[in-house]
Amino acid sequence: MTNSSDYDVVIMGSGIAGTMLGAILARHGLKPLLLDATTHPRFAVGEATTPDTSFRLKLLSLKYDLPEIHNLSSFHRLRDHVSPACGVKRAFSFLYQRDGLEQDPKESHQYPTLAPPTGPDCHFFRQDTDAYMLSVALGYGAKVLQSTQVTEFEFEEDCVHLTTNHGKKITARYVVDAAGYRSPLADRFGLRDDPNTLRTNSRSIFTHMVGVKHMDQVGKPFRQYGLKYPLSQGTLHHVFEGGWFWVIPFNNHRDAVNPLCSVGLVLNRELHPETGKDAEEEFWEIVNRYPEMVRQLEGATVARPWVSTGRIQYCSKVITGHRFCLLAHAAGFIDALFSSGMSLTAYTVDLLSNRLLSAFETNDFSVESFRDVDTCFREGLRHYDELVGSSFVAFRDFDLWDAWFRVWVVAVLISTGQNANLYFRYLESRDRKVLAESQRPPYSGVLGMNFADFRQLYDAALAEMDAVRDGRVEPKEAADKIRAMFKGIKYCPTYWRWPDKSVRTTPAFTVWGMTKMYFWYFLHAPKHVRKAMWDWSPLTAYVYIFDSIIDSRRSAARRRRHFLRDVFRAWNTDWTSEPAESKGVPSR
Repeated sequence: MTNSSDYDVVIMGSGIAGTMLGAILARHGLKPLLLDATTHPRFAVGEATTPDTSFRLKLLSLKYDLPEIHNLSSFHRLRDHVSPACGVKRAFSFLYQRDGLEQDPKESHQYPTLAPPTGPDCHFFRQDTDAYMLSVALGYGAKVLQSTQVTEFEFEEDCVHLTTNHGKKITARYVVDAAGYRSPLADRFGLRDDPNTLRTNSRSIFTHMVGVKHMDQVGKPFRQYGLKYPLSQGTLHHVFEGGWFWVIPFNNHRDAVNPLCSVGLVLNRELHPETGKDAEEEFWEIVNRYPEMVRQLEGATVARPWVSTGRIQYCSKVITGHRFCLLAHAAGFIDALFSSGMSLTAYTVDLLSNRLLSAFETNDFSVESFRDVDTCFREGLRHYDELVGSSFVAFRDFDLWDAWFRVWVVAVLISTGQNANLYFRYLESRDRKVLAESQRPPYSGVLGMNFADFRQLYDAALAEMDAVRDGRVEPKEAADKIRAMFKGIKYCPTYWRWPDKSVRTTPAFTVWGMTKMYFWYFLHAPKHVRKAMWDWSPLTAYVYIFDSIIDSRRSAARRRRHFLRDVFRAWNTDWTSEPAESKGVPSR
């Protein structure tokens, strides 16, 4: 005899996307059930955040009254409230590598992330962050079944019946597939599209290692690079013709307790098709071409089994249907470059959470009411495919990569500015209508895709990249044209000197850097640009910074006081819960 349970939403998959959605739904009074074929803690890919994604997480925490999500949005909150096993990401750094040669520090780029308190970004140790979000969802009332798979689906007009591998019968009003590449619903309904419709064509070999050296220990003296942050205090990308390596350390801060480092190789399959070789053998075969990479990985040992993939790109014809939706990695994936997966995850969780809460309020579960989730995700996936696919074209020539890097930087600048604009406007006004704008143009989408001024430049630059790809234009000619496009634009600070190829990094986004940017936009940018990116008073930011500094000092003082207390006294009240606002969102 089998038992039966009823839920509002069944979410298949308890990774960071599924648990974040489950926590939001439970927080708002629904009954979600999280099913997972495996158990926590477990390894997962998607380990780095970006400035625009971090602000998207801040907006999610405000919009859905879930302060725990705010703890994922900046390193210091992550370290203090989630796990010191995570790493800090103060910058994206890129070193251009040439076969057999020492890396030229002048062939490097960096894009700093935000300084505290809005930043810096994070390296997620996913077994900790995912388990944290699962516990948050459970704390708000969600249920979970681990080591459980759905074996049968039966979709009816007003509900879905599911049967698990343990014989359990479950009825839900809606099903979300957050199971990743092996999406049960994609298989059930034949939703996968032809991956050849995508530009990007790459495969990957990756693992976690112990003993990976920091590049600042084995590379050139920092003055030779001319960058803002140490290379080891962020996500390091070694790029070369035909691919790139990622190095994501979790031990790059003073409070680190995790010796692991995520290391991965991504290869352009058009130049490096599958060889059938052992994953470790092929990985080291590529590493050994680049002297600095050899020094960085010399003596490192593998901490988990190697993973070697075929083509990692996949997409879906549609991601929504009658009483179901595919979420983020179940719907599609491009490549780890630019942390695209985490960006699309946060964006899609926002879209779907909003639509589901509305559906349960109005009882409108029509496919049409979820159409924008489908459209926005697939447009965002296509945008990342253009950016990443063109990056593989750019890797063939440093000058071309230099130019395309600038396009991506401005895309991040716009997307971060838009999300920050909504965040600070809300702190200033406390008007929840501001938060609802996150799903409407120009704020909807990823990496400036719906910002008309940037779109004009982006489309022209993309056309140049396509001309190089097709052999119609030489890389140097295209690079010069793309850099020239930044002359005179009104949405990127002129003091960045972004058309100048000798400039390879932006200024740091400290309080002084952000103040200078604010006044540049106030004095030089058109009104519609200011309204989209800087439509708030600088006083709002200064008060936010001041409150954060005071809160940090208060927390440090409390720790010292409690330590001294415990030296002399046993009984305490540390087991009591903190107020919600102290765990997440600032009080003002």
